[in-house]
Amino acid sequence: MKPDYGSRPCQLRAELRAERRCTHDMTQSHEVLAMMDAHTTTFGRTKGCTISRCGAFFICTIFLISLVVTGLLVYHYAPCLEEKQMKCDNANTNNSRDTSRIFSVDLSNKKKIDVRLPKSVIPESYELRLVPFIWEGNFTFNGEVTILVNVTENTNNVTLHATDMKIDESLTSIREFSMSGNKTKPITIVEQKNDTERQFHVIKTSDTLKEGKQYLVHLKFVGHLNDYLQGFYRSSYTVGNQTRWIATTQFQATDARRAFPCFDEPAMKAKFQISIGRPRNMTSISNMPRKGQPEPMPGLPTYEWDHYEQSVPMSTYLVAFIVSDFEMLKSESRNFRVWARKEAINQSHYSLDIGPKILEYYEDYFKIKFPLPKMDMVALPDFSAGAMENWGLITYRETAMLYQERVSTSSNLQRVATVVAHELAHQWFGNLVTPSWWSDLWLNEGFASYVEYIGMNAVEPSWKVLEQFVVNDVQSVFGLDALQSSHPISIEVGHPDEISEIFDRISYEKGASILRMMDHFLTTDVFKRGLTNYLTEKAYQSAEQNDLWNALTKQAHKDKVLDPTITVQQIMDTWTLQTGFPVVTVTRNYLNGAATLTQERFMLQNSSMTTKKEPEPLWWIPITYTNEQELNFNRTQPNHWMKAERTVNLPSLNATAHQWVIFNVLETGYYRVNYDRANWQLIIKQLNKDNFKDISTINRAQLIDDALNLARAGRLDYSIALDVTSYLAHETEYLPWKSALTALNYLDDMLIMLPGYDKFRLYTLELLDNVYKQVGFSDKPGDPQLTVFTRIDVLNWACTFGHEDCVGNAANQFYNWRKTPDPDTNNPISPNLKSVVYCTAIRAGGQVEWDFAWQRYLNTNVGSEKDLLLQALGCSREVWILSRYLDWAVTENSGIRKQDATRVFGSVARNVIGHPLAFNYLRNKWSRLLEYFGTSLLLMNNIIKSATRGINTEYELNDLTDFINENKNELGSATRTVQQAVEQAQANIRWLDNNYVTIRDWLQRNTA
Repeated sequence: MKPDYGSRPCQLRAELRAERRCTHDMTQSHEVLAMMDAHTTTFGRTKGCTISRCGAFFICTIFLISLVVTGLLVYHYAPCLEEKQMKCDNANTNNSRDTSRIFSVDLSNKKKIDVRLPKSVIPESYELRLVPFIWEGNFTFNGEVTILVNVTENTNNVTLHATDMKIDESLTSIREFSMSGNKTKPITIVEQKNDTERQFHVIKTSDTLKEGKQYLVHLKFVGHLNDYLQGFYRSSYTVGNQTRWIATTQFQATDARRAFPCFDEPAMKAKFQISIGRPRNMTSISNMPRKGQPEPMPGLPTYEWDHYEQSVPMSTYLVAFIVSDFEMLKSESRNFRVWARKEAINQSHYSLDIGPKILEYYEDYFKIKFPLPKMDMVALPDFSAGAMENWGLITYRETAMLYQERVSTSSNLQRVATVVAHELAHQWFGNLVTPSWWSDLWLNEGFASYVEYIGMNAVEPSWKVLEQFVVNDVQSVFGLDALQSSHPISIEVGHPDEISEIFDRISYEKGASILRMMDHFLTTDVFKRGLTNYLTEKAYQSAEQNDLWNALTKQAHKDKVLDPTITVQQIMDTWTLQTGFPVVTVTRNYLNGAATLTQERFMLQNSSMTTKKEPEPLWWIPITYTNEQELNFNRTQPNHWMKAERTVNLPSLNATAHQWVIFNVLETGYYRVNYDRANWQLIIKQLNKDNFKDISTINRAQLIDDALNLARAGRLDYSIALDVTSYLAHETEYLPWKSALTALNYLDDMLIMLPGYDKFRLYTLELLDNVYKQVGFSDKPGDPQLTVFTRIDVLNWACTFGHEDCVGNAANQFYNWRKTPDPDTNNPISPNLKSVVYCTAIRAGGQVEWDFAWQRYLNTNVGSEKDLLLQALGCSREVWILSRYLDWAVTENSGIRKQDATRVFGSVARNVIGHPLAFNYLRNKWSRLLEYFGTSLLLMNNIIKSATRGINTEYELNDLTDFINENKNELGSATRTVQQAVEQAQANIRWLDNNYVTIRDWLQRNTA
């Protein structure tokens, strides 16, 4: 699954609310549970309610009593509240603050329960029949499932998963399976019960189910097509004034159980025979090709059955089916199809072009043929993540699959290629071989997140995506992994809330980063052969990370790239089982040419601030380096290993005392590097020479990113770090600028409300002056991808900081668009400049500009254009407009889809005017957010991240911790996110205390 940053659902109160909401519909559908015999349903209507005079008098009396009680409580507790405020005020005057002690968040109430299914009964195959009612108005579905199970030890119960559905227990049956097909005696069922907390349905039998035998378990049920974008859910779009409905699925990680009773654990693979009942005027698709022709459905003349071939063994979370009126395009090269709304199907040509090419490239890369007879890719109007890798039926958010020439941007094009390559990589890593449990989710997502770049590079080599990996993934995830509240890549999880929490950048981007590191230290040939052996040996099974390590170790020893006494597990366990990553400090001996290397965990906060003392972690670190004399930025196999040692001595770096040395060549290692002051000065001197490009582009980006983040963590003087950035006045390459602007963005967030901000703004504009002139304010045909990306970033910063030429160009282009006849079809703004032009014009304008952009958002049929406009609408400086915009984001039928609400919150929160509005909305409208988003982790987590970004005052932190403590029972899978928000805010406060004066003084010395 590709998150849409981030992924996944939160449960408990909102889930129970959803159950209560759909109970009425389910109850009325109960009589049709025998729907496979008679497919007719009568649905009731919800009646209104009235209150008698006596009832009204009673309510008024209670209200008056509550007022009196409230007054007494306020009178009694007001002095305490005043005292609390005085203590807070006193704390604000204390310059030496330990914020980890001032503010505490108690999240220890999370109850640990065992949610794993017993292994006494495991599935062999499913026969599943489902009929979604998406025109009748109550959005239910009827279902029937027969599961062939194997009994591995004598037992008297069958335990499987089921939630958000009503099972007709009178129709449940268990029968011993007979290979001959003869009828066998039914097993007597004595009790059925629901374990709601574990989401189990338990069937108890009086007869013992015997080890080694097979049984058929049969259940009938009614479910609800929810609107929370999970399980079997409903989506819609409009054509004219008509609403068109879709029934579709999203099961990862634990939501197949919302669609049908099943053994919903990844290791419990089985074959699936699926039949979907659908309206005659619609189509259905599933993981496998359809068998034969549609079959009439007795009792429902407007419906017919589609029966699908039996699947290969696969996990429940990969099962998928869709009922829609979508149109389809098919590739000429193989059985590869794309589906979308009729109005958007022409936007799917790029996906259809690259999809088969990437699939064929992966077949060659893994040396294993794609095992299914077909591949479908579907663009859905409503989808919580970016995409989902269902085997043979990949589902996408529209912006992740569709691209419109002359409307969408180069960035949109690369996103489509990224997500398609990611999901197709999953067909091997995740689908063919699946993690035994979610603890090793990273085996899925880390591999797909790394291999996506390799697949993309195969079809779009000019984009240099393998270079982009460093700034997009490695440097991106460093920020999260430097927090105390980070987590190991491989982590024990149980409850669905905990499983949902790890669908984050640690599993995806850190997982990808350490795989890239391994690709380089093993060499690509050894890495690929080891992967092929692993996938071949474990095909159609589940695996753990040790299975992968063993396959790679065998290949590495065979090809003699690892010492026979060293295993891949020995090395990689230090990266997957420990939290965080190291910083390697290089201290040179300038007299004899030697160096001492020391490793310790890199953290953004001082480790002494943590309450829990643990042994300092150590890593196996592949050490690579080059120097001013060699200039070898190609060798990425280790010069040396730090074998989980605190300190090592290198006898010679082959450099004189006047020559710089740079470690971590091409930043292939997942670690930061710090140097002694003299080596930093030598590097700064080189960067300010005309031949600064002697240092590779990736390593120039690394030096900027490391220096500014080492300073942020208090490990390097900010004057040195800022000296490193001074060379940017002559830099024009994308990667160094991307690293610089990402790191400078933190300074922007921290300084924007402080008196020294004018000098920061001036310094940044001085750095941008040359590159601004180079890239210009026009999109040139044929520009390389990285030039386009550089232009977008530079113009965004220049316009935000009030660069006169930039703001004037943007305002003029937006004005010309407004005056264009039929602006919905005639947009004169170059696609790649839209983000800059839209935001700048709306920021500088008022309601007229905002309303114009809003109308374009409502009218456009292109998802990527909607996305750009949603982002830009948050740039307004009108407080009332931003407040209304946030409210519309969580209002049904406002025009903003539920999946896009996080875009709105993110855009408003990035606006200095809008950030307090987003934060206050989170605090004051928490219940409304829970009600609206239900159990969608991805959406709720992204809103929390946006609303809490940049908090750097104790006042705001106090509000945040109060909010968390008040709502700790409803945080669910957002628990880790709020922990990270608090830790980041504490670090921000300390950062300002420690660094503001130094940075202000440096800026005063280094600006005109």
